Amino acid sequence: MGRLFAVSDIHGYGRLLERLLDRADYRPRQDRLYLLGDYVNKGPDSAGTLDIVERLCAAGAVALQGNNERKWLHQVPGAAVADEAAAARYRRFIAGLPLWAEYGPYLFVHAGLRPGVPLSAQTPEDLTEIREPFHGSPGLHGRIVVFGHTSTFRFGLPPDALWQSDGKLGIDTGAGHGHYLSLVELNEGRQWLVPVAGPADEAGTAGGGGSACGAGTGPVAVRRIRLRLQDVIRPVQRSPGQ
Repeated sequence: MGRLFAVSDIHGYGRLLERLLDRADYRPRQDRLYLLGDYVNKGPDSAGTLDIVERLCAAGAVALQGNNERKWLHQVPGAAVADEAAAARYRRFIAGLPLWAEYGPYLFVHAGLRPGVPLSAQTPEDLTEIREPFHGSPGLHGRIVVFGHTSTFRFGLPPDALWQSDGKLGIDTGAGHGHYLSLVELNEGRQWLVPVAGPADEAGTAGGGGSACGAGTGPVAVRRIRLRLQDVIRPVQRSPGQ
């Protein structure tokens, strides 16, 4: 059985994502990869990162919309792309991305869910922008919600830590705030992480335009993580044909 990976809030650091996937020996023919949104804005190369995400999707990964992609549906920052034709192509790609995905007991979403509302009735704003009351809500029976959007340091954790609570796993380790980009393997509990080069230039990187596409030079670290989720669910079983 292949491995199950998730990553969120890449924020223009596409080359760092490629480094993490390489270190994790990600194999698209065997493994499953879920990208949970916010590929653009805050970091050095939004367009280049979207190109990488598009290639990963073509090879079998599943990418979701985040709130920053939804901003691009309304207006692509002029400095982020070569011309209007490129902007239109990125908007078409983003418009085709789903807002959530599921695999086994895992429900993948950018920001979270509005408590008490069926999944079919959740709005795009719920799925891509919510913080509270999702974080403090009871977990869904038999489900694990894997999400990004809220950097884990906002929960009072070290910025390289993952956040876990009652059927929820937060994996945004703050790349958009100058901290870390993390790739998480859910089967056995591993986290590959790399520091970004420095704090994002909030004033001038609506999409960036640098060809480096996230040229952080820090080392990639890997650690075993204790996923408390595994206490309440069985390991993911791959269904026939999946």
